[in-house]
Amino acid sequence: MPYFPRLAWLLLLLVGAGAAFGQPAAPPQRPFAQLIDVWTRQLDRVATRAEQANLLPAEIDALREQVADVRAAASAAAAIARNDLADTKKLLAPLEVKPGGEAVPETDAVKADRTRLSDLAAVSESQVKQCEVIIARTDQLTERLTKLRGQVMLEALLHRDLSPLSPDVWRQLGPQFKTAVQTLSAAVTAWGHEGLSALGSGDQDLTSLGVWAVVTVLLWWLGRFLRRRFGRGDAAEPGQRDRTIAAAVDGVGLVLVPILAVWLVGKLLTATAPPAPIDVLVPDLIVRVIIFLLVVGLTATALSPRRPAWRVLPFSTESADELSRAVRRLMAVGLSIEFVYVVVTRGAGDRSALASVGALVIATVVAILALPTLSNRAWHAAPAPGSSLGTEPGHPHMIGGTWWSITRLLLSVLVLSAIPFALLGYATLAAHLHNAIFSTALMITIVVLAHRLMADLLEEAAAPDTPPGRWVRHRLGLAPDSTLRGQHLLMLVFDLFLVLLLAVGIPAAWSVDTDAIVDGAGQLMRGVKVGGVTISLGNVGMAIVAFAVCLVIARLVRTVVRDRVLPTVDAPMPLRQSIDAGLNYVGVLLALVIGIGVLGVDFTNLAIVLGALSVGIGLGLQNIANNVISGVILLVERPIKAGDWVNVAGHEGFIRRINIRATEMETFQRTHVIMPNSMFLQNPVVNRTYADTSSRVEIKLTVGLATDVPAMEALLRETALGHPRVLRVPAPIVRFERITPSGLDFELFVFVSRLEDRLLVTNDLNQAILAKMIESGILDPKPIPTIKLHGIETHLEAKPVDAKSTSKDGDAAAAP
Repeated sequence: MPYFPRLAWLLLLLVGAGAAFGQPAAPPQRPFAQLIDVWTRQLDRVATRAEQANLLPAEIDALREQVADVRAAASAAAAIARNDLADTKKLLAPLEVKPGGEAVPETDAVKADRTRLSDLAAVSESQVKQCEVIIARTDQLTERLTKLRGQVMLEALLHRDLSPLSPDVWRQLGPQFKTAVQTLSAAVTAWGHEGLSALGSGDQDLTSLGVWAVVTVLLWWLGRFLRRRFGRGDAAEPGQRDRTIAAAVDGVGLVLVPILAVWLVGKLLTATAPPAPIDVLVPDLIVRVIIFLLVVGLTATALSPRRPAWRVLPFSTESADELSRAVRRLMAVGLSIEFVYVVVTRGAGDRSALASVGALVIATVVAILALPTLSNRAWHAAPAPGSSLGTEPGHPHMIGGTWWSITRLLLSVLVLSAIPFALLGYATLAAHLHNAIFSTALMITIVVLAHRLMADLLEEAAAPDTPPGRWVRHRLGLAPDSTLRGQHLLMLVFDLFLVLLLAVGIPAAWSVDTDAIVDGAGQLMRGVKVGGVTISLGNVGMAIVAFAVCLVIARLVRTVVRDRVLPTVDAPMPLRQSIDAGLNYVGVLLALVIGIGVLGVDFTNLAIVLGALSVGIGLGLQNIANNVISGVILLVERPIKAGDWVNVAGHEGFIRRINIRATEMETFQRTHVIMPNSMFLQNPVVNRTYADTSSRVEIKLTVGLATDVPAMEALLRETALGHPRVLRVPAPIVRFERITPSGLDFELFVFVSRLEDRLLVTNDLNQAILAKMIESGILDPKPIPTIKLHGIETHLEAKPVDAKSTSKDGDAAAAP
């Protein structure tokens, strides 16, 4: 055997042996009574701890996790017991003595089996009830802990510390600041003496740091390559897709490597075993630097103040520069002051005066620096392409419109309200307002940029003129110029995911109990029981999926029968169309029945509801039912659809919306007609765009008897082919219709791709034909005037006006 296969088999054996020996043995199953006792004692400890005072939110969260673990274990045990009970009842059913039946002699073995199975069923039923009691108690404890956490958070926010307005605060400020500086100096000195020795002692494992250093270098090289390959180039007017993707590459490449480097430095400093309070200050400093780098990357990506052509968001150049500088200034100064506040307030001893004054300083500085980011000057939108820059210099268009302007005003009030809160001693509330506003703004910004990036990436993949688009069409076996529509569904799913993240992240930023939100969402997914039906998002989603799958299968069967089976059957065309329509209705009905069945609706109750509904229909809802059923038929058969140009019952216009009872039509006079759906089934409907949006334009004209017919036909054909909106296939048609005493009648037929182009093309062709007829001499632009006197037409010949022949008033009179 060659060497390599032997080595491979040896490695496989070693891996299998290691997995076998390394897998821990399964713990022995505890008796059910012992499990109940363990769960009860654990819940008793949680209940006792919940009654104690001075609980922190983190401790309450830990208690809730313990309760959730107990509930999960009890639910699993209850499921196992229910399964055992169901299996036992199946075995016990044939052995039961039916009441009223003949007494059949039983053997001792049958009696023993029935007794044994009855005892097992009683044990399983008892286990189910005990688990249900545990589950009910966990639910009560969870609700109690949730309320307790809300109370603790509210008390923490409304806790009042020393006010900076108190003279005692300013008297204690100097000594406390001196103590803080001495403590920090002593810690730095001790760290300087012992840090390098601890790092070089070999007690710390620096392998992970070396790996991260190598990863940082590789990412730096990769980011540099991507920025040169896909980053912002020198294009004067890049496309939207290029702008977003290049901004994302540049933004990530700008901050990723510095963030990794800062994190690596932080780990290296932590490895030196710094003393207190530096062991807490170092990770805090690293987090603040990373946040600042992240903000720098976001502003450079979204605003791009120095390169307007590559800007992702629609800000004007002045506003982008103003907002970018204001945000970076706010983060740099705010994070620095907050870190200094943590440094001077962290440590042993009384630091209440420092905390009170520091909270006021932070609230004031952050409020002053945050106001420019919320001002109108920072939110001017870029002018639309082709618009005049100086039309309304005093009223520029604002980003977000009126609602965002009102929101910015409210945010400004909240930011400024932190100053009086800090003055009154509510330092925790003031800090919470600033942190919540910053976290919310950061999350919304990241979500907006992620939405924009994903939309442009999907558009890049769906475009036929891009390498990703060509690759997707090649893998799917589509034509190179085919249109892809799946990206919109993917974008909808991605947006729903982003909305869910915001639905959890924003309440968490404002210290709202996210566990309650998650539990509510889980309850919504599990469903709410209404009568005998459980309504849940999961069941609704499964019903929709089942309906869609059945509908697709039904349409596939209908297509096969219509296109492959029916053409081989010797049957008249009306019969084939009836079979096709019947298959359509049967398929839709089966899909509805299966969807309702998956939803969990009892058909017996549904029959009762339908019976009551039929009575109501018979009493006076005939018209409404007729229109509703007609609406369903219109939506299923689709003889008309939104955007069609139809003519029905004397009304002509475009279909704008098909509702379940009525259809909205917009006429050419810009009026809206609400028509009952039954009108479209009871009256003939002329649908001009049923199978094709193209239309025919007809132009009739009469020329003199002396006109050259071939020249006239060539003139009309040349004029039609010269219009850009006239289709070449089918080609324009010129017809010499008839000869009349008044002249020669011609007809010109042309075809346009869009129905709404008829009036425009008719107007253009009339003008062009008139100009060519005048140019070729077929039509005289100055005809002899005709005057009607008492029903007699008189043709006048224009003659020069005699200057000497004047009226009494001095006006020139033309001689007849």
